[in-house]
Amino acid sequence: MTETKKNKLPEPIPVDAKKLIDGLGTIFGGVIQLLNSMEPGMAQQLAEMAINGVPKPAAETAPETINPDEFEEILSADDLPWDTEPEEKPKDQPKKKAAAKKQEPASELTADDLIKVVTGKIKQNRANKDKVLALLKSYGAAKVSDIPQDKYEAFLTDVSQL
Repeated sequence: MTETKKNKLPEPIPVDAKKLIDGLGTIFGGVIQLLNSMEPGMAQQLAEMAINGVPKPAAETAPETINPDEFEEILSADDLPWDTEPEEKPKDQPKKKAAAKKQEPASELTADDLIKVVTGKIKQNRANKDKVLALLKSYGAAKVSDIPQDKYEAFLTDVSQL
């Protein structure tokens, strides 16, 4: 006959309840902070998905297709919430700026400035996307960079009223 070896179970690991509770509190605090940073209603949608499960898309409902040519989004260091400029600025920079200001026309707005404003409006409220697209059509443009430079200020005024 063969002998069966009985493996001993490992000893329980002692756990400090206070440290465990503090650690879980930190984790859930981070999750709450993450949810608060999302757009309004996203936390509620995630909670409903956790309770009810992920809804299966109906065959009749086509997913929203996003055409990247409809609007432009620029992500650069200017969009960051913190300052990325060095503390000490080079002394040559002001001379270049003064020379650049003399060469530029009276309007200092650029297409990039308009794109940043439009992107901010869309991030602020997704419903603004349709309004911006309608506004672009009224200016005879398919995207922000197609707007004539002489109409930048008027477009900016219209976008700010959304």
